[in-house]
Amino acid sequence: LLACFHSQIAAAAVSEEWCLVRGFDPSNLSCDTCALLEESPTLRSLQKRRNEAGGDEGGNAIDVVAECRSCCQAHKSNPILRPGESLRGKYRYALLTYDENTLDRYGEIKDFLERDLDDVLSFKGESRFRAVKSENNLGGGPDDMMMMMGMMGEFGGGQPKIMLFEKQKKGGWSEEDEEEAGEVITLRGWKREDVKDLLLTLLPNS
Repeated sequence: LLACFHSQIAAAAVSEEWCLVRGFDPSNLSCDTCALLEESPTLRSLQKRRNEAGGDEGGNAIDVVAECRSCCQAHKSNPILRPGESLRGKYRYALLTYDENTLDRYGEIKDFLERDLDDVLSFKGESRFRAVKSENNLGGGPDDMMMMMGMMGEFGGGQPKIMLFEKQKKGGWSEEDEEEAGEVITLRGWKREDVKDLLLTLLPNS
């Protein structure tokens, strides 16, 4: 499952148009399908032959499975490959944290908070999901703060993220409980509809 979520993060890093041009629909593509492609000797043979002939139109090597994994959705299962098996309701609680000072850099997440948060809460309830401002505020003067914010943007700190927990906790989970989370997903590059879909799929209804 962890490998699948790595694929989910990779999917956030490429655009929907990039995937559609390559024949993959990221809104419906399960990572199970990519695993099936990886096992195909016919695909490997055709791909090897194409690469030996010069690769794609730009002269680059073709790797269909890697492209598939860059576009697939970890929280979707292929009903043909895994009948009766689903990730629906896998986690009991999710916590989305964001830094108020850097939220404008993540327009899709800001849109999610403003336009989709109430919808998710209406289905899941605050006992299953919360979105909170990060309490890890930056200290120091304005110059120090700007420098630290720049470093955080470069190395991943200060980015909005979702922590997924496999059990409930009295009083609710907080960002200090990150080490106890089953999965932690950084939301850089994510689309608001994908965040909503992820939460609606992985969390049980209230």
